[in-house]
Amino acid sequence: MTLGAISRLLVAVALTCAPLGAGGAQARTIATPSARPALTIPLGRAILPDGRVDADEWRDARAIDAAPDVRLYLKRDDQFLYVAVVRSAPAIFGVNLYLAASDTARSLNLHASAKLGERQGRAGAWPEWVWWNNAGWTANVARGESFTERRFLPDTAKEFQIRLSRLPARGFGLSLDLETAQGTTPLLTGAPTREGLHWLALQL
Repeated sequence: MTLGAISRLLVAVALTCAPLGAGGAQARTIATPSARPALTIPLGRAILPDGRVDADEWRDARAIDAAPDVRLYLKRDDQFLYVAVVRSAPAIFGVNLYLAASDTARSLNLHASAKLGERQGRAGAWPEWVWWNNAGWTANVARGESFTERRFLPDTAKEFQIRLSRLPARGFGLSLDLETAQGTTPLLTGAPTREGLHWLALQL
């Protein structure tokens, strides 16, 4: 082997072993928020969506801190997805749950407060609510303290039972927010943002 050939070989080896800079292939494969791996929803026992969260009832679920005072629980069986949104202190609140495929801006918005309702759309272009049109899913609603004065009792949780056929795909995104008298509070604020919502990537 000639001296020139040996030199070229040594340069090639050095380039192969050297760390890649910001423009190298390694930099292009560093995970971005939108490329986070999907969280697998574990199999578990069916729950009663009554808003009374029992530790044993959700022991087999995946738990996620959705906010400093809100915890999200997820599990499924062969028919339903089960979701619990649990607050650390009782309050009068509603939950908007959003489900969407990762490749579309349209979402299915499930709402639970004193009423249940669903709608499909996107941020800034939501249709008006049609109450009690929930199909294939249910959740607990606020308990009335006085119907004449429209007063409700505080809750600590909203529990959803959603038929798997209502999900957009086996791999999908989930977002949610809370509604109170003070306004709307987004949750999962550390998750990637799309269409003004913060999305968890989930996998059945």
